[in-house]
Amino acid sequence: MLVTGWRFHYIVGNKNTANLYLQVVKMKKLFVISAVALAVLTGCAAERSGSVDSPVSAQQLQGQVLTSPNDNRAYKTLVLPNKLEVMLVSDPLAEKSAAALSVGVGLLQDPMSQQGMAHYLEHMLFLGTERYPDTNEYSAFMTANGGAQNAYTWLDITNYMFKVNNNAFDEALDRFSDFFKAPKLYPEYTEKEKNAVNAEWSMRREMDFFGQYNLSRSMMGSHPANRFLIGNLETLGDKEGSQLHAETVAFYNRYYSANIMKAVLLSNLPLAEMEQLAVKHFASIENKNIAKPAVADTLDFSQLGAKRIHYVPNQDVKQLKLDFTISNNSDQFAVKPNEFISYLLGSEMPGTPAYQLKAMGLISKLNASAAPDLYGNYGSLSIDIELTDAGMQAREGIVATLMQYIELVKQQGVDSKYFSEIQTSLNNQFRFLEKSDEFGYVSNLADAMQKVPSANAINAPYYYQRFDAGAIKQVLAQLTPERLRVWYISKQEPHDSALHFYDGKYKITNISLEEQQSWQQSPQLALSLPAVNRMLPENFELKAPQAQAKPELVVQRDGISAWLYPSQQFANQPRGVLEILINSDSAQQQIKARVAQALWRDLYNLQQGALVTEADIAGMQLSLRDNNGLALMVAGFTDKQPQLLQQALAGLRISTDEQGFAQAKDRFIRGVQNQSKQFPFQQAFMAYNNLVRSGNYEADALVAAAQSLTLGELNAMVDSLLANNQLRIFAFGNYDKAALEQVVSTVAGSLPATRTELPYSRTAFWQPTPGKTLVLQKDIAVADVALVDVHVHAEPGYTQLARATVLRSHFSNIAFDKLRTEEQLAYAVGGTSMQLDNYVGFAMYIQTPVKGVAEMQARFDSFKQQYAAELDKLSEEEFAKLKASTLITLKEPAKNLNDEVAPLITDWYRERFSFDSKQQLIAAVEQVTLADVKAFYRETMLNDKAARISVQMRGTKFTEQPFAELPGQTKVTDVAAFHRQMKRQ
Repeated sequence: MLVTGWRFHYIVGNKNTANLYLQVVKMKKLFVISAVALAVLTGCAAERSGSVDSPVSAQQLQGQVLTSPNDNRAYKTLVLPNKLEVMLVSDPLAEKSAAALSVGVGLLQDPMSQQGMAHYLEHMLFLGTERYPDTNEYSAFMTANGGAQNAYTWLDITNYMFKVNNNAFDEALDRFSDFFKAPKLYPEYTEKEKNAVNAEWSMRREMDFFGQYNLSRSMMGSHPANRFLIGNLETLGDKEGSQLHAETVAFYNRYYSANIMKAVLLSNLPLAEMEQLAVKHFASIENKNIAKPAVADTLDFSQLGAKRIHYVPNQDVKQLKLDFTISNNSDQFAVKPNEFISYLLGSEMPGTPAYQLKAMGLISKLNASAAPDLYGNYGSLSIDIELTDAGMQAREGIVATLMQYIELVKQQGVDSKYFSEIQTSLNNQFRFLEKSDEFGYVSNLADAMQKVPSANAINAPYYYQRFDAGAIKQVLAQLTPERLRVWYISKQEPHDSALHFYDGKYKITNISLEEQQSWQQSPQLALSLPAVNRMLPENFELKAPQAQAKPELVVQRDGISAWLYPSQQFANQPRGVLEILINSDSAQQQIKARVAQALWRDLYNLQQGALVTEADIAGMQLSLRDNNGLALMVAGFTDKQPQLLQQALAGLRISTDEQGFAQAKDRFIRGVQNQSKQFPFQQAFMAYNNLVRSGNYEADALVAAAQSLTLGELNAMVDSLLANNQLRIFAFGNYDKAALEQVVSTVAGSLPATRTELPYSRTAFWQPTPGKTLVLQKDIAVADVALVDVHVHAEPGYTQLARATVLRSHFSNIAFDKLRTEEQLAYAVGGTSMQLDNYVGFAMYIQTPVKGVAEMQARFDSFKQQYAAELDKLSEEEFAKLKASTLITLKEPAKNLNDEVAPLITDWYRERFSFDSKQQLIAAVEQVTLADVKAFYRETMLNDKAARISVQMRGTKFTEQPFAELPGQTKVTDVAAFHRQMKRQ
């Protein structure tokens, strides 16, 4: 799906990740596909299908799968005798096989007496089948065979997926397909899985998006979207006339029918063998010949539209949203009216509202997006705006400007020149489309097959067949006051009501006729439609392939060092990444420098919004990050990168007035404070990273430093950093030495004529000391408790990292089974390896709505002993499978440019110029024995003398319960003060 702005996708999920999540993908003003949308495209699509017919030949569908010219995999679609539609993807290079199966039923079909049942049923399917009755068997099998598994539930779909080592694909399919033939649906697990669903809800009840989405649906009267989607202990359970287990079984029996299922199989096998597997495992799923559930209820817009919603969020934000309810037009994917309109509404080209309102200091962001199925047969086209304080005082005027701009689009914007621009952008993306991870790929395809013809499952997000003015005007005709809800979102909003299932307060009022009429007046701003893009690539010429073992330092002049690494695996991609690092230790030494660099980054990205918009449309990316100095990144198609780089560098020395500076400080302060509203386990991991790495500061100290910082100090720090730094460039992709020489010249020409070269500055890490225990305890502003408990091995190096890497999947599976499935203590729980630069720790983590900090820590400590017994039971044969699976994962070839460059640029930042960290880890894993892993566990998690870090986040539900006190602990209350005296590696 092709949208501008933000993509909101609400998903309820299961197993091993936080799966009821807000899928928000930043579209940077044009077209990136969300994780639930498809990861491939069309235009000049090649057709590809299998050439071997199976003797059990399921019916071949009309039409072939339309794929990118850059995709050399083989595809075939077929319909099994039970009417289950299957797509086969044969990739001889795949190191992992994957499968997904989607069912065309979801949250909209929940009985009102058991809201959240579709999600609850999805959980239950993982807990054993007739042939595999052990509740942990599926998960244990996946762990032993390098696998991953998950599922999600959305309004009209439930989607299950896995990936696994190639040699375990047949067995994995056997277990997976049994979900849809004979699940146990154990009645004795009814209460436990209710608790798991409740824990998911509890994790997210403070998230503002969920509260706003709940309120939005509650205004829809009797429409099926007006229900509580995720479920919790209040909505799921036995009631008079409604027994949860009986209704769950009935729901499964009614809706889980082969004829509304879509399956996708991907492996290294030939299509003919994959077809046999599809028949073997999926043809016996029962076909109940049901009609695919659909919603046809109509909305009463007299009750829904022309409303202003005042919403008090949990995070301190200042937002304005124009939210139009539109009819679901997902079937118009080939003519893309929503995307056309969002493109115009979200543009930051000169003359557009986004450009002018930013220039006036009223807004800091404007994004337009469309989600046509957000409520089933209705959707949303919205304009989301981040306001400044000045903008907060001008909200009615901003709304009027946007409504007047929409009128301008209706009158003059339905122009084929914009179609040509969008189509060209999409065709370019399609032509050079890259592979993605198998797990997400099959999930996306199984989702898409429920929404578009299978032939278009890959190309739908990119396929722009023709300019259809009628389709565009049909959507524009719905952008009226009668279908509009205007959201005022801030801490200062008036309120008279509170949400029931989420933490949010609100007040709903009517938008007066007088205000609506004001929107029809002539605009006070001289609004204009976007100009034609100047940066669309015209030349896709490739540099001559250059075999190179590792990145090399090829240019060193003008005080600049530049490394070059042409892609070795994707030399056919006319893309590249330039990382320009202006390195300095000032933020390590001074808190004001840390704040100044963050403000500089914010103001730069704000001021370059129009350039970023134009670049994104052209298939390039531009961003500035603060990172021990500043890092400017230019990426994408290399044809017009020189022009983009020239303009990007020209704006590097920001210019702002007192108002713009004050607004940047306000955004920074609210951003720091809003971190306290993130998931508790995310806050815990962030606190851990801040503790063990130098250059971090407490939130209160950052706020105080920002408040005292002056514009003069900011400008002085900008001048100082540009004149005093270590400047390095990393070029990866479609470049040669001559191109890099030109980049160096461009960068050098943008810097002060006199520049002092400083030593390279890296973040320093805490030196773990045996017997030393650091404890960080915080009260947080959300409900749950989170713990991260890390034990660090005394010896540095890859040997210990290899042992931790092999251990983590086995540990996490046992922890999930015991603490989540059996004891229902949490939804997010597991173990992971933790690198402290050269040292390695092993961590156990949890977020729980059930226990306080001290009680949960006591359970951690007893579990560590329990797990030791489980580890002792592990046989040499079982260990060999775990190790082999780990190696398969580590050795998987890169699927795209990002996969290829990621480990190299990490080494570059760490000054590991041999660029072989990944290879060293693989070599170390190859040497690991079962005895080694057991020794590592004893020497960390069971070792009272191991260096230890305990991060304890105490939520609001548990403020009366104690923190955990650990033997010999050193409590850290001020991170910056700790860093000033900590022993460093």
